[in-house]
Amino acid sequence: MDRLSKYIRILLPLAYTVEAYRRGELSKEEAALAVIFAVLYDGSVYRDEIWLAVGGPEKEESPIMTRDHFTAFWLWALRELGFKPSAVYPGRDTHYIVFKGDELNGLLKAITPVLPSLHGLRDALAEFADSFKVVTREVVKRKFGVDWTYDVRNEGFFKKLEEIITMAEDYVYRNVTVERGSLDTSGRLPKAVIRFKLDGEEVAHIVMYWTGSELQAMFGGSREKAERLASIIRALGGEAEVKYVKGKGQEVKLYTDGITTIRHDGWLKAVRSFVDELYNKGRISEERYKQLVKDIDAGPNTVKLAGVEFSVYYNDTRNTIEVEYQPGSETSKNAALNALSARGLVEGVHFTVTTGGAGSYVIRVAGEFYAKAVEALARSRLEEGKHYAIRSKRCEISVKTEHKDAVVNALKAAGLEEGKHFAVKSSGHYEIRITHDGLRQIQRMAQSGDTEAERFIRGLKDVLRRRYGDNAVKKLIEVLTPAREEGTLDLPLAVYDEKGNMVARVVDLRYEFVKGDQPVDQCAGENCRLRIIVEYEVGGERRQLEIEWRWSKVQKKKGETTVTYFFEMAWPTVKDDVEAAVLETLTGKAKRGKVYLLADQLDALRRFKALKDAIDKWREGRPANQHTTKAMK
Repeated sequence: MDRLSKYIRILLPLAYTVEAYRRGELSKEEAALAVIFAVLYDGSVYRDEIWLAVGGPEKEESPIMTRDHFTAFWLWALRELGFKPSAVYPGRDTHYIVFKGDELNGLLKAITPVLPSLHGLRDALAEFADSFKVVTREVVKRKFGVDWTYDVRNEGFFKKLEEIITMAEDYVYRNVTVERGSLDTSGRLPKAVIRFKLDGEEVAHIVMYWTGSELQAMFGGSREKAERLASIIRALGGEAEVKYVKGKGQEVKLYTDGITTIRHDGWLKAVRSFVDELYNKGRISEERYKQLVKDIDAGPNTVKLAGVEFSVYYNDTRNTIEVEYQPGSETSKNAALNALSARGLVEGVHFTVTTGGAGSYVIRVAGEFYAKAVEALARSRLEEGKHYAIRSKRCEISVKTEHKDAVVNALKAAGLEEGKHFAVKSSGHYEIRITHDGLRQIQRMAQSGDTEAERFIRGLKDVLRRRYGDNAVKKLIEVLTPAREEGTLDLPLAVYDEKGNMVARVVDLRYEFVKGDQPVDQCAGENCRLRIIVEYEVGGERRQLEIEWRWSKVQKKKGETTVTYFFEMAWPTVKDDVEAAVLETLTGKAKRGKVYLLADQLDALRRFKALKDAIDKWREGRPANQHTTKAMK
């Protein structure tokens, strides 16, 4: 019985899942979620493929079941749950059940309804990761005096979860259709229902309103439907939060900025047609209509990093890029500073914090008493423009600190009460700005594989292109170029296998220029090779992997002339899984056996400080293209 227990622990949950699904106690999406969690625990996730790893107790002398049996059992369970794999790849130690193409889309379609669960798990892990990173940095620095931290985001489980969510969101983005209902002007606010459909079935909806000054989209209902809607909006590139509102249930609400953040063609067409129809019916002024159309076409000007939403501007006069966040309170400011610091950004170097509008106050007056307040100030000895400024549209009065008491006393003398008829508030506000050094640091983070940093840089470029054009993008490239060109990675470097387990550490990177069979100080031309020696540790043992780059040539005929082109190439032979993991960590490409590496992989190696200059020097010696013309007879 003891021998059977290890098999039962694997087979019984699978059998129970199938039985629960057959009895209708488990939905299709819940079954899909079970498969996804199996992959997260023991599998691999690539951009277009999901691999479920199936092993077995092969180390036993006479196992009752082998990995072949477990794989067959998994295939049976998947079939019963309605999922069809694309292939099974047998391996020496592990078999892989693979989903790709249409079969992968079937799995992704099934998990779409439970995207909120995956989002919730990801958000919880991200929050824990950020907190744990801060704690480890403080503890290690206090105890050992070393600035080191541990990032849970680098764990295989987290990375696989991120990739699966991305794949599911991509599926939704590609396949969702957005339909707008007819305009309803019977109520206080004109509105229209916008529905999201997958395969012709409605999966969520939201009601679009025009308030008279801005667009507003709102849904109120059950938590399940609200969370599903929020996930759809996220998948389409927007931001949505589910909040409980007494009397309405769970609510999702978007305003104009949030509405235009969603950059999906179907959604934008629905919003634009809603605005066009309102304008044609005279419900929106021409000036406001033009601004709305501009916002819909250009999209938002925000990018997010560490949970902080920054606004992006390009000053064409000074040719500068400005990335800033204005927190609404001291608490918001401190939260933003902590979040940025947790990502490794340093105040005063990578971002600055300033207080704008200091030394002035805003007096907000209740609308029906505003005329009386203005009249009272006009009758006083205070002068408009010198002691105060009028903002009639907002029912506000602006004053400098030195004149605040005099203005307040004048209002009180007219019978107005502070706290009842008017309120006084400092107009000072915080500004957190990312410096150009900060942008370069985020670029370095992106080059090191930081997904969030990569998304930030990509979003920044997108905003600048949409709103300000090519000159703004050129400026961004100019700012980021120093970081792009420098070697940003240093050693030692941890190496992880497909399961997220650390299997080795790269401890040294060296290089040699080689001509013929001999290392030389420097060389150039077709016969000059660049040998990179990778030294890594496995269980305390040091091993080496050599990657020898050379100039390969290809000939193309152009009429009577043959042109010989040269391109960089290496083809190391990888002897085992650990060596494959090392090579993949360094270049992004690997497998057992002979591996063909090209310019992209050499670019990846160039990220390392120890190799950057050598690679640049070797590339400078690229052989010139050769033109050979066939002699005429």
